[in-house]
Amino acid sequence: MGGITMTAVVSNRDKINFHEVADHYHSNKIIFGIKFLKNWALERLASCAPVPSWRAKLHKMRGVNIGENVYIGYDVIFDRIHPEMITVGDYAEIGDRCILSAHSRGSLTTRQAYPRSIAPIKIGRGVSVNPGCIITQGVEIGDNSIIGVGSVVSRNISPNSLALGYPAKVIKKLDGVGELQT
Repeated sequence: MGGITMTAVVSNRDKINFHEVADHYHSNKIIFGIKFLKNWALERLASCAPVPSWRAKLHKMRGVNIGENVYIGYDVIFDRIHPEMITVGDYAEIGDRCILSAHSRGSLTTRQAYPRSIAPIKIGRGVSVNPGCIITQGVEIGDNSIIGVGSVVSRNISPNSLALGYPAKVIKKLDGVGELQT
């Protein structure tokens, strides 16, 4: 019986959150729901697409701004509500199982201290984001930078940098040897 009660609580919580999110973004609940389901379906298809160019194309269809010759790994999650807030520059690489979130939800109980917010993410030209990284809202990663495996990027990274850790910190400036010539 406790399991049934718990299921009802979770369902009510989900219902409240859906309406709350739609209201927050000043959207018709039906249109918001359709947009969310479309983005979710395209993201699921992109996550398992066997060809990298297909993954990039599916994420572009969701609204992610993706440049030319970009590699997107398996199971990459671009913001599910605001994919249009994310820009990935030409020749960038986003490794498997990375998460890029352009918004913060904020908890119902801590909304005063941690309000909902939205800010763009910009991944520069030639950036390499290694597998398992998390990139939070409002971050800009400069051209030709490398983000180490599993890093959490919560602040801007200057161009030509090697950054890693939790939170990611620049540990080395790169000499630009690998820069692409146009």
